Amino acid sequence: MFKRIVFTTVTPLPSYIPRDLVIKTLHAHSEMIELNPLVIKHKRCKAPPNAPPDEFHCIWYELTDNIHYLPGRIIRGNVTYKACFHDLQRGLQTHIYAPTNLDIRNRWTVCGNMPGEPREPVELGLTNVPREGLFLREDVYLRCNTFAASFVKKTLKDAHVVLVDRLIMKADLLKGKIDRLYFNPRRRRTALLAPSAQTQALPSRAKAFATAKKKLSTNFVVMPPSPPPNVHELE
Repeated sequence: MFKRIVFTTVTPLPSYIPRDLVIKTLHAHSEMIELNPLVIKHKRCKAPPNAPPDEFHCIWYELTDNIHYLPGRIIRGNVTYKACFHDLQRGLQTHIYAPTNLDIRNRWTVCGNMPGEPREPVELGLTNVPREGLFLREDVYLRCNTFAASFVKKTLKDAHVVLVDRLIMKADLLKGKIDRLYFNPRRRRTALLAPSAQTQALPSRAKAFATAKKKLSTNFVVMPPSPPPNVHELE
């Protein structure tokens, strides 16, 4: 007997983190995998022979989770499975094929509006969506054994709470690096604005050249041309 579980989680994002940075973090697959507290190792792999046609050409990983089966971490074990990753314009889609026919589909989407943007229409049924600002939406479709459904759902939710917190912190650190690079005049001049700095230096060089040319011309006295000789005087 199998049971299907569908749920959606909404997490508000800090107002100072732009949408592009969160999407960039979602598209960094290895970083996303390492943010998951359950994963202890991962590597790229080929698509399995039974992969659907629309997933066969996606990016596939082999992951190993360390699962605690009883409270207090009394019993634990490692589980290895395969998952495909598919980048979306505003998020990420994953599909996990785990042992015991455990099937998990995740869809991460950066929703909401940034300052100055119009509000997005809120989907019916989502009562915890912030009225202003960006938020990270996670849609989960879970299919597993009926007896393990509650355990899998709780384990997945607990792990993804930590994952989202780490993801926000990762985007925050990336935002800080960009700000330091932008507001540091020396780094900005050498790393980002070198071509424009050279362009701005062209008028000053032209001005210096004109000044030098003017000084050079003042060092010479331009004599007027001498009149032609008088023929009568020569005679």
